[in-house]
Amino acid sequence: MPDLSVVIPTYDTAAMTLRCVRALLASMPPSTEAIVADDGSRDGTAELLAREVPSVRVVRLASNRGFATAANAGVAAATGNIVLLLNSDALVGAGALHALFAAFDADARLGIAGARLLNEDGTPQWSGGRTPTLAWMLGVVSGAGPLARLVRRRNAAPSRAVDWVSGAAMAFRREVWRDAGPLNERFLFYCQDIDFCLSARRAGWNVRIVDDARVVHGLGRTIAATRALPHDPERLWSDLLTWGRDAYGRTWAAFARIAFVIAALLRIGARIVRSPLRRDDTTPALWRATRRLLYSVS
Repeated sequence: MPDLSVVIPTYDTAAMTLRCVRALLASMPPSTEAIVADDGSRDGTAELLAREVPSVRVVRLASNRGFATAANAGVAAATGNIVLLLNSDALVGAGALHALFAAFDADARLGIAGARLLNEDGTPQWSGGRTPTLAWMLGVVSGAGPLARLVRRRNAAPSRAVDWVSGAAMAFRREVWRDAGPLNERFLFYCQDIDFCLSARRAGWNVRIVDDARVVHGLGRTIAATRALPHDPERLWSDLLTWGRDAYGRTWAAFARIAFVIAALLRIGARIVRSPLRRDDTTPALWRATRRLLYSVS
C-alpha cells in the first residue's frame, strides 16, 4: 500500500494535465501512486497520458459529471494513507510532498493540509482561510476581494491553522475521508473544499496551510482558460449561495441573494463607467452570473 496517493481530476485539459503529472513525477517520493480522474474528456487526455506517462493510472468516467464526481471517483480508486487532491493546472514544487508528510507526522490530529499556493510569478494566492461570511462573499461577488491581499500580506502567518484550505492542492488522511467525505456533488464547481474542510473540523480534525509545501497554481485555467476572469462567476456565485444556504439557512440565503445581485450590478456599472468602449467577455459573464442569481431556484 502506498503512503501517498495523488489524485488529479481533469476535463479537457490534456496538455495541462501532462505538464502537471510530469512535475509531480519529478518530485514524487518512492511510495506514491499517481491517479488521473478523467471526467469524460473529449480531447484525448487518457490516450496522451497512456502514451507519455504510462506509470500513471487513469480512472476514466464515461461522461462529464463535474469536478466533485471525478475527484470522488479518483479518491475511491486510491489506496494511500494520505491522499492529495491536485488540480490539473497546478505544479508541485520541489519538497512540497515531503513538507506535507512532515506536517502530518508532527500532528496526529492534523486531518487536512493545504499547500501554499503561488502564482506563476511567485506572488501568493489565497490558499485558505476562515469560515466564509456574507461580507467575505460580497467581496468576491463585487470584485473587491483582491483588496484583501493588503491585509493578508500584513497578517499572514507562514504556517497556520485555518478553517478550510483550497482544493487546488489539498492533502488529507484516509480517516478524514471516512469521517467527512466524499465531496458534495451538488456544487457546480466551487466550495467543495470549504464544505469538506468544515465537516472535518466538526469531526475533530485540525486543518492547516503548510508554508513549505509550495505549489504553483494557474488560477482558473481548468475552467476559465479563454475568459478574462480567473474564475467562472456564474458557477462561483451560485455555489457560494448554495453553501451559505446550507450553513446559515434559507432566510440568510434570501437576504444574501439580494445582496449578491446588488454587489454584482454595482460591479458591472463600475466597469461600464470606467471603460465604456472596452470590449471583452468579462461584462457578459458577469451579466450571466447575475441573471442566474435572479432566476435560479433556492
